[in-house]
Amino acid sequence: LIRCGECGCSYTAETKTKHIKSTGEIRKYTYYHCTKRSKKIKCTQRKVIREDNLERQIEEEIKKWTILPEFRDWALEILNKENEKEIEDRKKIHETQCKAVLDTQKQIDELTRMRYRELIGDDVFKRELKQLQSQLASLKQYRSETEDRADKWLNLTENTFHFATNAREAFIHGDMDTKKDILMAIGQNPTIKDGKLRIETNEWLVPIKDTYPKLEEDYLRLEPTQVLENKERTELLDPVRLNWLLG
Repeated sequence: LIRCGECGCSYTAETKTKHIKSTGEIRKYTYYHCTKRSKKIKCTQRKVIREDNLERQIEEEIKKWTILPEFRDWALEILNKENEKEIEDRKKIHETQCKAVLDTQKQIDELTRMRYRELIGDDVFKRELKQLQSQLASLKQYRSETEDRADKWLNLTENTFHFATNAREAFIHGDMDTKKDILMAIGQNPTIKDGKLRIETNEWLVPIKDTYPKLEEDYLRLEPTQVLENKERTELLDPVRLNWLLG
């Protein structure tokens, strides 16, 4: 998944064995380094990066997008309300698209009747039919995408908040496939240069980076007020909660 930030070649893993003379212990270390297979760029990267170091850097990257469970729950509260609005918008668009499909199909039927009556020739019929069939296929595709839109939108948003809550813990305790999945979920085009990992963050995580840290700070400052009655505590935390939902 990771490429060299200088030449663009893949990074590869290599495991080495080391004998610890003082204890007699045999330890295995996994290192990552550039394959340097580019014929166009002479790569100067000499530094290798140990697996534990790489995983530590990925974990630090995940920390940027990690949110408290309370914020996830607050955010999910309004998803159902937003989803209702999304469904209503989708319904209006879907109705318009269905009408366009029917209108185009009517045009195809009328064109066919005109050909049967020999009101138009074969050349005109074939040309017009091809255009209308292409238009009909596109309209049906758009209609299908609209039918799936609400579910996809809700699932993506829910998955975003669940990921932001649980990714760090899952990465620490997960197997290699889990770690790869989490790395891909964070962003695109991961590279290493001079021993440093860089990732182009996925767009869906950016709002967390931009708005969350200050909100968490405000929340943790108020959180010791747990001794208050539930109503008082809710009122005290409402400004932080509102800012998160609006964000």
